[in-house]
Amino acid sequence: MITKTIRLPEDILERISYRAKKEDIDESVAIRQLIKLGLREYAVNLYKEKKATLREASELADMSLREMLELLMEHGIKGNVTLKQQQRSLEYVESFLES
Repeated sequence: MITKTIRLPEDILERISYRAKKEDIDESVAIRQLIKLGLREYAVNLYKEKKATLREASELADMSLREMLELLMEHGIKGNVTLKQQQRSLEYVESFLES
């Protein structure tokens, strides 16, 4: 793990301390958890704005494709894969399995 030094405003530090106390964890753990949550939200927004593919968003959020799809559904965001594309993918897999 790499160590970084950052400056945080007092109001953010208070919120981090609140979470640390509420969850009974170290402040550094709380910071890492909150950053991870923020990255997931950022990935969702990039995908929603069509600035990232599903794979890119899932990698940024450090999630599997399945987990990313579930997160997107929780946010009410539909996938950008059409029914025709899904059918072609299934046909490809079937033809591959038959060979």
